[in-house]
Amino acid sequence: MQMIKRYLQLIAVSLSLTACAIGAPDPNEISAAEKAKKHTDVAISYYQQGDNVGARLWVQKALGYDKNYGRAYVVLGSIFQSEKETQLAEKYFKKAIKTDPDSAMFHNNYGAFLYSQQQYQQACAELELATKDPFYNKRAAALDNLGRCYQQLEDGQQADKAFQRSVNLGGKSAFALINLSKNLLAAGETFKSNAKYSEFLQLVTDNQAHHTAESLILGIDLARKNGDTSEVVTYLLLLENLFPNKYKEYKESAQ
Repeated sequence: MQMIKRYLQLIAVSLSLTACAIGAPDPNEISAAEKAKKHTDVAISYYQQGDNVGARLWVQKALGYDKNYGRAYVVLGSIFQSEKETQLAEKYFKKAIKTDPDSAMFHNNYGAFLYSQQQYQQACAELELATKDPFYNKRAAALDNLGRCYQQLEDGQQADKAFQRSVNLGGKSAFALINLSKNLLAAGETFKSNAKYSEFLQLVTDNQAHHTAESLILGIDLARKNGDTSEVVTYLLLLENLFPNKYKEYKESAQ
């Protein structure tokens, strides 16, 4: 009886060991796409540290596993952009999009590159595509980029539309809020302009944004419109101390 019990215990241990062996992942079974992703992640780390040589090496390894891994091409595009190799940068941003034409991230990156090259018409087209995906986790930022792009094309209506959508999605862009507030004030919408400016001031309070000469001048103009003399003085003092050249220009233009 004791022998049978011992035999059953050995079988149980054997089965347990077999189950562990079956459940254990085999490093050799990691897919090529996963290897490409891991190597690209390392490349990004090198790139962020300013080591373009190391980044390029790891991207090449990634593409050795999966030549259609788009993120790797985006990294290459970013590397060449930082090195002022604009033709190569554009080539690889386009390659990334070719691997996945529906990728909002790829269109956003390419759009930002085109914007940096002052190719605003094409940049806006790419950024529009980036904002189409409702699940893109950087959609608010893409809309902010789109608003800036339309400003360069002097299309204020489309710019405001993009900025407002960015804010609606929770985008905390000081640039968007300041521009919305300024345009609303110019349109005679003082109440709405004040609301947007208050949102901007909250970002400043939360240390998520800082005053610029433009934001202080807007604060002065709004305070004057509201008849708040003390705020006018406060913003004028800030402008004088933080941006003396802009203060001088503002005073001269007001005369």
